[in-house]
Order: sequence, then C-alpha cells, then structure tokens
Amino acid sequence: MSIILWPVFLLLIVAFQGSTSNPIELGGIRPDFILIAVYFLGILKGDVRGGLIGALLGFFLDITSAGPVYSNIFSKSFMGYLAGVIGRWVHNPGYLLHMGLIFLVSLMQGLIIFLIFSFLGTARFPGDILYIAFPQAVFDGFIGAVVYSIMSFRKKNAFRIIN
Repeated sequence: MSIILWPVFLLLIVAFQGSTSNPIELGGIRPDFILIAVYFLGILKGDVRGGLIGALLGFFLDITSAGPVYSNIFSKSFMGYLAGVIGRWVHNPGYLLHMGLIFLVSLMQGLIIFLIFSFLGTARFPGDILYIAFPQAVFDGFIGAVVYSIMSFRKKNAFRIIN
C-alpha cells in the first residue's frame, strides 16, 4: 500500500507547490512548501529517507519548473538529510530552531541559484541576494515555524485527549 501512496504524495506536494504558492505571493516572493515539507519529513522519517525524499521532490520540482536544473535536487536532499540528523539528535526542538534552520537552508539554496545565474551571466549582484534570496529565506523560515507550531499544538492536544 505504501508503494502506491508515496508516489501519489510526491506528485500531490509538487502540484500543491505549483498551484497554491501563486496566491500567497508577497512582493514577488512565493513560499517554498516543498522545502518545508522535506524538512518535516526528514525529521519524521530520518536522515537517509529524508535525503531521498528531498532528492525525489527536488527532481520533480526541477522537471516541472523552468528554473536551473539540479539546484533543487541538491538543496532539497541536503535539507532532508539535515532534518533527519536534527530529528535524531536534538530532543524537544523549538520553533526558533526550525525557523533558523529552514532560513539557513533556504538562503543557501538562493545563493546556489544566484551562483548558477552568475555563471550564465544573468545575475544582478546586490539586488538578487538582497531582494530575492534573503526575503525568500525569511518567508520560508516564518512559514516553517508556523507549520511546526501547528504540528506541535495538535500533538499536545492529541496527547491530552489520550490521557
């Protein structure tokens, strides 16, 4: 059963990224829901599975978008692996840790894409980093903190109901 559910989930999350992120745009910056999903799946599933899920979702995102090829594969797989390591070694992490880590990885992804565009000759140095990569990382970190707060609130309420 899980053999069928995983590909369906991967396709749904890529479709969700493509269709839902357009209305949530702030100043031309859209949230990267796939990055946030990979982060939390890495925490739940572990480092190896998180890295593989990140690579698959990054591959699907690279195929369906017109952006630079292979940047999402590497950044999303690194994010899944890092989240798996954090999920294994850090007990009871807070939303500030998650927000900071999602911010850092999103900023690294923006810098990688900036380097790719600079090699292609289409990058603008201070503007692309200050007005695209940095606000994107702040936005992703904030949404990741909100998602974690919702997940932890639901977990606490479920624990109260059981007890």
